[in-house]
Amino acid sequence: MRRQVLWSALAVAAVTLLAGLVAGAAIRRTLIDQSESELIRQADATAVLIINSIKDALPLAERTDVVPVARTLEIARSVGGHDYVEARFVGLPAERLTVEAPDTPLLDSLGSDPQTDRIREVEVNGEPVLAYVRSVPFNARSDARILIAIGRSEPLLADNILTRPLMFSLGVGAVVAIFLANWIARQVGRRLDRLEKASRSIAGGDFAARAPVHGTDDVAMLGAAFNEMAEQLEEGRRRERDFLMSVGHDLRTPLTTLRGYAEALDAGEVETDDLPRVGAVLHRQTDRLSRLIDDLTLLARLEAREFSLRPESVPLTAHIKGLVEADRPRAQGMHVKLVADLEEVGEVVVDPDRIGQIVGNLLSNALRYTPEGGTVTVGLRSEPEGPVLTVGDTGPGIDPEDLPRVFERLYVAQRYRPVRPEGSGLGLSIVKELTAALGGAVTVSSKLAAGTLIRVQLPRTPPGDASKGFKPG
Repeated sequence: MRRQVLWSALAVAAVTLLAGLVAGAAIRRTLIDQSESELIRQADATAVLIINSIKDALPLAERTDVVPVARTLEIARSVGGHDYVEARFVGLPAERLTVEAPDTPLLDSLGSDPQTDRIREVEVNGEPVLAYVRSVPFNARSDARILIAIGRSEPLLADNILTRPLMFSLGVGAVVAIFLANWIARQVGRRLDRLEKASRSIAGGDFAARAPVHGTDDVAMLGAAFNEMAEQLEEGRRRERDFLMSVGHDLRTPLTTLRGYAEALDAGEVETDDLPRVGAVLHRQTDRLSRLIDDLTLLARLEAREFSLRPESVPLTAHIKGLVEADRPRAQGMHVKLVADLEEVGEVVVDPDRIGQIVGNLLSNALRYTPEGGTVTVGLRSEPEGPVLTVGDTGPGIDPEDLPRVFERLYVAQRYRPVRPEGSGLGLSIVKELTAALGGAVTVSSKLAAGTLIRVQLPRTPPGDASKGFKPG
């Protein structure tokens, strides 16, 4: 980045210098044009002065006075600040008018018929002179004319009158720009070096590394965003570690049971009368393992967005009623009352399989934490935003400080394992991911010793809009 800033500053300085030179050349040309215009104007004015001084001479046939012009030329030279102001009369009738003829070294150096209306350089008495010659008609009644020559020994515009100051200013500006760019590049580079060091530390596994943040500029904002990302990575690593430990515990418990009974069966230590009981235990533990593995697989696919949505028009009330009735035997076996309070919401475009997974997980979670004699209520209401599915229980409830984390993987299972040790602890996480995929939202409210209510807001729009980015699976 330092090189980029430095080279950028050099490029800007070079472009600025080039633009300055082009602008200086244009200004110089404009000033020269203005000087030439001034020479032309002064030549015309001098001709007018001379003509006015002798304008009454020609009509007098016998006049022989000498018409003085030296004084007029001297005045024009002094006022204009020129080195030479000369006049030559061409075509005047000599027998009628005599004109004072001062020395004309400039016109002499230009020849008997000098080119008019252009500036040229000649040598007068060994010195270079810029000369301009103007041919002015004497009057409209004759072919007589006056050649006015104006000369100056210095150029119209000094060669370095603009170039040197401009080059100096641009050079100083370029040096300052490069110095500032180098200083800024070093300052930013040091801060980015610290940010790079922190990122490499995190890449090496040190998730506690943070980038120093100073000021409020873009680099500081980048450092703050980096630190926020690092905190999320550290939290994610912590959750991943806790998740793996919890999964290991949940896998180890049924595996230990399976291994113990397998060793007992292998050693012939299980009585024939105990075989049905052992078979039931083995079946229950394998079901637990299978459920945990299925939930882990589903959650991984949900989080990776590698599953499909197949929306269709579904009579949602009847569909959910069928799902509730399918779980009624399980509720009866657990001595829990299952109530279906379902309002008719008509046909809704949803994925019936994903709705089944949501209802199944919510019911399993509610039944697991509802004590015997308690009640689980499944509700369905039509609201302006879309259908709302609710599942409430009369269980022990959730601590207020735990409510923001109930949809984290395994959080509820770990926190409330003494209440109900069974379950994978992934059900609520799966519900959250499925609801988000359908374009809805899920919330939870709870009171200690009064129960928990989970509310799933489904959208009215087809879930196909919410499934963009999800792969068939």
